[in-house]
Amino acid sequence: MKAFPRIVLFVAAFGLAQPVLAAPGPRAFEAPPMLPGQGGVLQLEAIAPAAGGCQPQGSISRNGAIVSAVLNFVRGRFFINNPDPTDPQKDGMDPVELRSYGGCKSGPVIYVKPGDTLRVDLINALDKNDPSCLTDPPSGLSLPSGVGCFNTTNLHTHGLHVSPAGNGDNVLLNIAPQTKFPYEINIPADHPAGTFWYHAHRHGSTAVQVASGASGVLVVKGERPYTPSSPQNPHPVADIDTVLHSANGVPLKEQLFLFQQIAYACFANQSNQQGGPWQQIYTTKGLYNVNSGPDIANAPWTCPLPTPGNPVSAGVVENFALQLDSPSIWDTNGRFTSINGVVQPTLTVPAGEIQRWRFVHAGIHDTINVQVVRATPVGANNLIAASALSGNRQQKKADLLAACNATPDTLVPQFEFASDGLTRTKIRTIHASEVGGVLESNYLQPGYRSDVLVVFPSDGDYCLLNQAAPPAERVSNGKGGGQGPSTPQLLAYVHVRGGQAVTGDLQVYVGKVLYDANPQLPDAVRTGLRAGDLRPWSPFEMLSPPKVDGQEQQADFVINFPAFTINGKSYDPDVVNFTREVNTTDDWLLTSQGEPHIFHIHVNPFQVMDVTTTNASGQRVSIYNADGTCRPDIVSSDQQQLANQYCGMWHTFRDTIIVENNYQIRVRTRYERYIGEYVLHCHILDHEDAGMMANIAIVPDLNAVGGGLGMPGMHHTKPAGATR
Repeated sequence: MKAFPRIVLFVAAFGLAQPVLAAPGPRAFEAPPMLPGQGGVLQLEAIAPAAGGCQPQGSISRNGAIVSAVLNFVRGRFFINNPDPTDPQKDGMDPVELRSYGGCKSGPVIYVKPGDTLRVDLINALDKNDPSCLTDPPSGLSLPSGVGCFNTTNLHTHGLHVSPAGNGDNVLLNIAPQTKFPYEINIPADHPAGTFWYHAHRHGSTAVQVASGASGVLVVKGERPYTPSSPQNPHPVADIDTVLHSANGVPLKEQLFLFQQIAYACFANQSNQQGGPWQQIYTTKGLYNVNSGPDIANAPWTCPLPTPGNPVSAGVVENFALQLDSPSIWDTNGRFTSINGVVQPTLTVPAGEIQRWRFVHAGIHDTINVQVVRATPVGANNLIAASALSGNRQQKKADLLAACNATPDTLVPQFEFASDGLTRTKIRTIHASEVGGVLESNYLQPGYRSDVLVVFPSDGDYCLLNQAAPPAERVSNGKGGGQGPSTPQLLAYVHVRGGQAVTGDLQVYVGKVLYDANPQLPDAVRTGLRAGDLRPWSPFEMLSPPKVDGQEQQADFVINFPAFTINGKSYDPDVVNFTREVNTTDDWLLTSQGEPHIFHIHVNPFQVMDVTTTNASGQRVSIYNADGTCRPDIVSSDQQQLANQYCGMWHTFRDTIIVENNYQIRVRTRYERYIGEYVLHCHILDHEDAGMMANIAIVPDLNAVGGGLGMPGMHHTKPAGATR
């Protein structure tokens, strides 16, 4: 075992209990918790509840098309495993106390079907005593303007095309502590099947709550089979779920991966300390506070054992400025990206079995560059086979680079068939790219979802890897951390045992399995499926252009510190920034200045029409060829390797997209069906809380008085009982 003397020096300096250093043991992969009664929602469910997992304090039931759920928002007390053997806690199990759903490490998964009504009783059981919500909050919290009320919440069903009004997917609500609110989410019958998620979204507390784990997977399962087109119905709705099965009709096994970046820290809360609690974070080099120099501010966090006179809190997320408000904090704090609440779990699968993996990025501001890599045994100890990598990120870097060395020969392809929950028109193979000579990752930004098919060719050990980002992908102006890890991080161990080895091209193998499993399809459709053609199951076609005299909308993200702005303005809840008309189409131009930002708009997805950048001659050019493939000259000339993550996005439908420096994104969206007020914002959630959000109102008629809303003479702003 490696020795790391710095932790001993730290313990001695604080007079805290001497830890016993021991490498934590392997941790099994766990599915997200299931609400009692959820298993009966749909028989296609392929995920078993986590063995020995938590029992959520809620329930779910179905009565016809009405699905009723209870979510208790509580301060959950549990443990998060830390694979760093210098962790002072027994077996590396850090005690935490986090705002969570049902007191679980991750929110319970919820399954619904198109046409369902999802009724959620959200019970906010948090304490009314919330220092962050005071008119004059404790000075030690250093809260930026607009940030606070960490015990006040609401609920957002990210990606669902549903009403934003009333008690629908309305994030302009404040569900106060010790209150209950009945949400009613009416999912239209033509809603696409796919992978979505839900999370807390009360402006000012979003980042703190999501960074505590207040999120969960929401899956829309579909049973609509392929139907031939007709003049009356040129694009019938069909669900990709209906073809993802074996030759015996058994649905492909599914795995849910809720990636969370829970930034918990342990605090030294001395009684009656000036400025209030949550000011001093324990690190390996001393107590970190707002006045700390870079040596301590960039040191890994730790949770020491308390001793008399040296109090240590459980791991919490309470100080926005120290724990979240930094582009480099996830690089330096020593915490790990977890999967369903478990850090670096071990997953065992058979060779040759095609599985459906649903990836959900539920972190607040760091890229996850997912790769599947065959492990390379190093020396006498096969650390991957034993699930035994240990240390913090920097300490395990050399071992990880040696054992999980990504090359064209070791990279296992991912076959992405849906992005942001929406089935693509063609399967995208994520592998060793011929464009720009790079090894591709599945580039997941906060809010992204990716549905992939994976198959492991033979017995052995594999790494589910968060590959190190190229410098520019993770930086602000090339000078600091941010949108991706500076070193590769192991997300999970994958042990492939048994099954049947696959020889030859995996893409051909996957296509043949899908072809053989679906003899009921017409020959042309079935042959297309084998080649990755998913147009019969893709929910959207090309959007028609806006009307000729239509106005292009723009969202320009800029930080003029301390102001976080869209189009030069910070969020004002009393201002509607955009007013658009229902059942019309708009083009949007998305830009960022200074550093990358992530555009997300509620309710309606958008289609990526073009991505442009500035070439060496100063001309603005598209990164795409006419057929939607990436231009090799543009990709290879980008020394920062930013273009790669846009390859494969041409004309896809999404609800979230990163806007990199020197790139402009043109998207097209149609405000289908719903009127009401909702938001667009940066999905780097500390940026959203700090003001990078705007209100958009969809009205019946832009040319009518009041947009067609309200009756003449109405004065809703008058207090109850006032005379007119």
